[in-house]
Amino acid sequence: MLYPANELLFSAGAVVFDKARKQVLTIVSTDELRGIEEVMFPKGRIEKGESPEDAAVREVREETGARCNLWPGLMALETRYNAKVLKTKVMYWYAATLVEMGDQQLDKNEKLTIRWVDVDNADSVLSFEEDRELLRVCLCTAAANTEDTSSA
Repeated sequence: MLYPANELLFSAGAVVFDKARKQVLTIVSTDELRGIEEVMFPKGRIEKGESPEDAAVREVREETGARCNLWPGLMALETRYNAKVLKTKVMYWYAATLVEMGDQQLDKNEKLTIRWVDVDNADSVLSFEEDRELLRVCLCTAAANTEDTSSA
């Protein structure tokens, strides 16, 4: 399918596991006007000249402060949404293992908090079905991955 360039967005993110604590890293975005809290995985736009892998690592680091190692493999998800004009977003997702935590590096307009969630409870905490499905895929991948989450 062909898309006009201004209607196609590329983003990348990661599902980061803390193997020792059997938890997954999420970000929480709060819409104070509507009183809504959205829990999701860290992600963001791929910058010009940047690979999806580098973008995923950068976005995780900026939004959460976490340094992580990506697992082999890539998942792509196509989403369509209406932002005055129908747009298509291609999301590149990775599973990852936490290396260490640092400080968030948020833009001035970003108001995100981090939340570690037990892997067993994450399905009920995540706000979006796409994130819940992504978690299930990552958990299946973990079972076959040499760098698994130790029964995450």
